[in-house]
Amino acid sequence: MSYAYSRKKVKNAMLKSGVVVVINKKHVQKPEDLITTMVEVYKAGYVAETTFRIEPAILKEGMAELVKLREESPEDNPFILGCGSIINPSELEQAIEMGFEMIVAPGNVMGGHAEGKKFIKITQEKEIFSAPAIMTPTEFNYYMERPDGLEPDAIKIFPAGVLGASGIAGLLAPFVRERHNGKIIMPTGGVNFETGPGYKKAIAGAGYTPILGMSSPLALVEKYNKPGDIETIQKSLKQFAEKFV
Repeated sequence: MSYAYSRKKVKNAMLKSGVVVVINKKHVQKPEDLITTMVEVYKAGYVAETTFRIEPAILKEGMAELVKLREESPEDNPFILGCGSIINPSELEQAIEMGFEMIVAPGNVMGGHAEGKKFIKITQEKEIFSAPAIMTPTEFNYYMERPDGLEPDAIKIFPAGVLGASGIAGLLAPFVRERHNGKIIMPTGGVNFETGPGYKKAIAGAGYTPILGMSSPLALVEKYNKPGDIETIQKSLKQFAEKFV
């Protein structure tokens, strides 16, 4: 069985989840940690995004097993493999080769090598879900109003904590148009179970769809320094689900 990449499939999974759990170096020290963490995040009903701050060799080895597990996942509940912190063309190429189907960036993913639209073109051609980040109205407008069709599947706002919920509401206010309704906005950085509801309200109030990016669901893994520990991961995800509304 071969797994078919589909941006729509990723979008539907994200809408169902409402949260993208960000996995960083504090959660992963070896390939087994990556596999365990991404699987548990999936079982908890969330979409996982592992960052490229983790050593590429660890990601590559872990992904060799994860892509097999993805193929075995049911069509109505696909195991989405996402990665973030992609900052240049080399990392983008590596992420694609490893098999990631959702790629997130903290800014213009081409790292100054080309315009951001090149990132969108590359990912669209491969049916990979794209989510570059912005911080200003000018950057937002670049991705939102494209006659060439090279609009990302989601727009990340990073670091969201700098703007806060009210700042994001102000940023989106000039862009409230019926044609923008439902487009995904992903605030990340400074987002947790306490601040999350404010971000959701600000984004939904402008007609967009909020998907929150955060590492908060794995807080206990960091607190107890237990990367890859299934019991700790499960407990942390459970506590988050109970707190987050």
